[in-house]
Amino acid sequence: MLVLRVGNATFCRGGNATVLEHHGIRSEQAASGREALEFLRLYDYDLVLMDLQLPDAPAYNVVRMMRAASLKTPVVILSDTATVQAKVKALDQGADDVLLTPCDAEEILARIRAVVRRSQGHTKSTLALGPVELLLDCRDVRVHGQSLHLSRREYPVLELLFLKQGHILNKGAFLTHLYCGMDEPEMKTIDVIICRLRKKLAVAGVPSLIDTVWGCGYILRDPSADQQDDSRATNPRPTLERIENIWCDRLPVAA
Repeated sequence: MLVLRVGNATFCRGGNATVLEHHGIRSEQAASGREALEFLRLYDYDLVLMDLQLPDAPAYNVVRMMRAASLKTPVVILSDTATVQAKVKALDQGADDVLLTPCDAEEILARIRAVVRRSQGHTKSTLALGPVELLLDCRDVRVHGQSLHLSRREYPVLELLFLKQGHILNKGAFLTHLYCGMDEPEMKTIDVIICRLRKKLAVAGVPSLIDTVWGCGYILRDPSADQQDDSRATNPRPTLERIENIWCDRLPVAA
């Protein structure tokens, strides 16, 4: 998950960045509302955590400008002194939640997960497709009820695919999700991670969860549909995937 943190106030006991990073949430920092708007026009964030009082404008004015510019990234407003009127104004201007700080890590993390999954059209913390389940709250993947071990790069790739079910994701989207626009490796790194994900899923009994859309990117497909689709016998996709697997095995994955 990629979060934009706007402002400098401490919102969580234990340290903002430390708590987020420990739970697999990558974050970038913007000092002002104006800087936040510039970041949001450049990168695709999953969530914005914004102080109510910023150096250049109240948070609800920044949210209003975001929505006016058709920036749909969900926003959680943070404040230690917010009045009822301030909360109402923030929500009416387009914020998704208002949280009083400082708060426990478990609460802020639960609110982040809830807002992000609702923004993607999901109501539950467990996302499922066929026999595969992705548990957002504990960052676990299960296939046929059995836990599947994934690396620290493989899990967020699968997480993004699940959150964006029904959408084709290009390699740039995965790189942003993994590296936050900093020290990004070559595009082929994503191909390698996808190949390794496919192999682990195949060993677990799900060989056709991730589809290649040639020249575009990757998309999740329902593996149970294979049983009803006799046309797969003449579909070139498996051949393309075998070719990908051969050369991906020879390439390293950036740390």
